[in-house]
Amino acid sequence: MDSSRRGTRPAGSWVESHGRSCAVSTARERCSFGPAPTALELEKLQSLTTTFRVSNVDPEQANAVKHERLVELMEETSRRGYNLPRLDGSIHRTPIPGSYVANMTRISDVNPLVPEDLTRAEMEGRRQAMEYARFLSDCVPGYGQATLDWLSTQVGVRESRRVIGEYTLTRQDVLEARKFEDGIALCGAPIEEHHAGSGTRWEYLPPGETVAIPFRSLVPQDAPNLLVAGRCLSASHDAHAAVRSMGQCMAMGQAAGTAVAQALDEGVDARDLDVTHLRSTLVADGAILE
Repeated sequence: MDSSRRGTRPAGSWVESHGRSCAVSTARERCSFGPAPTALELEKLQSLTTTFRVSNVDPEQANAVKHERLVELMEETSRRGYNLPRLDGSIHRTPIPGSYVANMTRISDVNPLVPEDLTRAEMEGRRQAMEYARFLSDCVPGYGQATLDWLSTQVGVRESRRVIGEYTLTRQDVLEARKFEDGIALCGAPIEEHHAGSGTRWEYLPPGETVAIPFRSLVPQDAPNLLVAGRCLSASHDAHAAVRSMGQCMAMGQAAGTAVAQALDEGVDARDLDVTHLRSTLVADGAILE
């Protein structure tokens, strides 16, 4: 890093937890998704979502609508003129009586590294949220008096730039529930790929199993004193679709922060620390690694 730049200062170690890997990109380290991605790379990227909340819902009626029936209603009404890009979304109760949060919108063909694309996605996400709220109110039992009262502060980006690390987690690792000696977090979530189109691809781990996220997937290649955490970890497209969610990102953040503190105490590069010691510290602090 150039310490002469405004807003920066020298540091012993860095943790990159921004979803777009800005520090890694600035340092010109290796990434799986460059500043000028190919059409194929953009096509494979997961779609974006604007979540929203509706209030004044009748819980008794709404809770009786199972997910399968909700999907049927989406399919039926999309043929009657409702513009619903995704036909398998979900809606969830909140602790607030009569208030439900929906994960339904789907915004595709977006380069999340381009500000103009993100602006278009923000606008499209809000347009879709209003249409899905109209669908709920018009067509789904329990939502007849519902009102749209909240939108996510930003459109949700599932996937963009990822580092190429000392180890790249793979689809096979996930589906075989592989464990690693340097595992710093566990994930039991399925591969959940929100591709363009109306559906979502799900591939599940064996029942009751988890895959470990190795510390090496937080270590960029050829980048001293730099770790990553969150959805910019080193993983294939499919593996990333399983380990990118909030719980796993928080676990990676705990591991990366602990690793940097340990590296500073030991006077070593973060990539060279004693991973056994790191794992024992994480377990002592409440992390679940077994």
